[in-house]
Amino acid sequence: LEINLQHKHDSPVIIQFAVKAIQSVVSIPICLSTNSSETLEAGLKSCKNEVIVNYITHEEARLQKMLPLAAKYKAQIILFLAAVNPVVQVEEAIRLASILVGACNESGITNDRIIIDPGLVHITSLEGQHRIQFFRELFPVLVENFEPAVRTTCWAENASTGLPKKLRPAITGVQLAMLAGVGLSSAFLDVLQSETMRTVRLIKIMNGELIYSNRDAEL
Repeated sequence: LEINLQHKHDSPVIIQFAVKAIQSVVSIPICLSTNSSETLEAGLKSCKNEVIVNYITHEEARLQKMLPLAAKYKAQIILFLAAVNPVVQVEEAIRLASILVGACNESGITNDRIIIDPGLVHITSLEGQHRIQFFRELFPVLVENFEPAVRTTCWAENASTGLPKKLRPAITGVQLAMLAGVGLSSAFLDVLQSETMRTVRLIKIMNGELIYSNRDAEL
């Protein structure tokens, strides 16, 4: 469950409140998304559950301030490759990923705790459509390039941002199915969107992670 304070209320007090509220009712992993190292540390200190830090980039401030905190609190970590501009070449994406994975390893974060997010863009533009093709080429290489393997993720609903609400679940679902087939191992999703979650269940069935039932195939 993600706590995202990157756009509003990015403060230690708010993240502590959110973490404690969530942990009082569920014991699932928590993902912390913040632009402040002070807020991040406050959240990490409050976490009793497994925790994921979203995100680290090649930006100096995040590498120098947030990466050590993730290592100190033994968090999993998401590496974001498109912090400034979208990466459009597989070779460049692998280069950036290798630099960030190396920095994590030097800080004591092993590959099994690393997740890479190449950065989706809106499919409504020609660039967005090209990016989907780029991801289909990139994800298999990302999986194969590191030993031990790292995991991958994306903000699945980013591709349909700005579109009519009734169209978004279909676009998210098709994209998830495509990328799951080439190495996507997780995604940021609206779990209250029934059509999207049906797609997730069907992907798990096709991957042998769930036993088929009619109920899982229903909305």
